[in-house]
Amino acid sequence: MSSVQPARERSLQAARELPALDIRQLHYFLTLAEEGSISSAAAALHMAQPSLSENLMRLESKLGVQLVVRSGRGVTLTEAGQLLAERGRGIVDAAARAISDIRHAGTEARGLVSIGLPPSLGLLLSVPLAETIRSEYPDVRLRISEGLSGDITEWVENDRIDLGCVYELRDNRELLFQPLLAEKLFLISAPDNLPEGANLEDPDAPTIRAIDLRALPLALPAASHGARKVVERFARAAGIALNVVVEIDSLPQIVTMATRASAYTIVPHAAVIDEVAAGTGRAIEIVEPTMTRTAYLLRKRTRPITRASQAVQQSIAVIVREMIERFQLDAVAIDATGRDRA
Repeated sequence: MSSVQPARERSLQAARELPALDIRQLHYFLTLAEEGSISSAAAALHMAQPSLSENLMRLESKLGVQLVVRSGRGVTLTEAGQLLAERGRGIVDAAARAISDIRHAGTEARGLVSIGLPPSLGLLLSVPLAETIRSEYPDVRLRISEGLSGDITEWVENDRIDLGCVYELRDNRELLFQPLLAEKLFLISAPDNLPEGANLEDPDAPTIRAIDLRALPLALPAASHGARKVVERFARAAGIALNVVVEIDSLPQIVTMATRASAYTIVPHAAVIDEVAAGTGRAIEIVEPTMTRTAYLLRKRTRPITRASQAVQQSIAVIVREMIERFQLDAVAIDATGRDRA
């Protein structure tokens, strides 16, 4: 027999031997100990003296000991009563704190919520999410960490963070993946370095066929990066061998290389909002076929869902829709049911 079973039996035996201690009756007794008389305690508790005396007798009966000695001058605690007075206050206070914490957990958003974001989503979400949580949920402390999809998934698995946004699905029953948004990927170039094969019939919406990506020198993240895996899967499906000339695990640096005409890169529209607006970069839509990817909100099944984490999760969904609309991104928000939201 394992050592676990005897320990469990001892725990059950101890539970059976515990008296049915009523927290309310304990509170009455503590008030009596502080006031020193039945009449004073009853007045402090706003209850009738007979009712207080009856509750006290019930408590003594449950414990099997006499707690007070009554006299014309009030009550005197017995040795058992003094011990209960010393330890009972901690019991009542702990119960009050537990009830308060439970109520707050169910109705108020408070406490620390940690979330991991990949670089491209971090550009889109980090600042507005931090501002929203600070403004609407002042008792919530938000911690945002940036990492690769694989790293973020491991952080969630190991309980290092509460929530994560990733671009990779992992076959793990302990994890829940909720689609967040689907976005197109674009070829990014400097305005004076548009690639051969680019279709400029609509100057405001240039396109390039997937097959024409083959000869272009690309700057992409390393093969372990979630964004790189999406691009590589697309290329294999389209029968394309990509020409990756440099690997940099830094989204800003990759975009800088593209805007300086040192290479091209492939990122979502959200990653180059500022560059496109400033005219230092061009976003060229990849067609035949279109290159897309899906971002997922990730959490661990066994990790408690706090009111604070729910607030953060709901805020993320709202901000994603707002950012898509504000910047006219080529992306679609996906609600909790998996349906696209225009």
